[in-house]
Amino acid sequence: MKTIKRTKDQQEAKIIISYLRANGIDAEILDGAINSVLPVMPGGVRIAVPEHQESEAIGLLELAQSGGAALNDGDEQ
Repeated sequence: MKTIKRTKDQQEAKIIISYLRANGIDAEILDGAINSVLPVMPGGVRIAVPEHQESEAIGLLELAQSGGAALNDGDEQ
């Protein structure tokens, strides 16, 4: 597993994990057990993916950050 991102808290990490998994990435939250006791970790919560999915996961996160990852609601013409 390769760490691709750190978030401030577990809630933000869960959102990112859900997005990545919805796009076929086998993402996991590291530090989850520690973070369940402390809602905000000083070093952040790590998000990791298998090494072979690293570049795809990073690309998806960059796309989402740029606003290009809008959900398709089926209304496209």
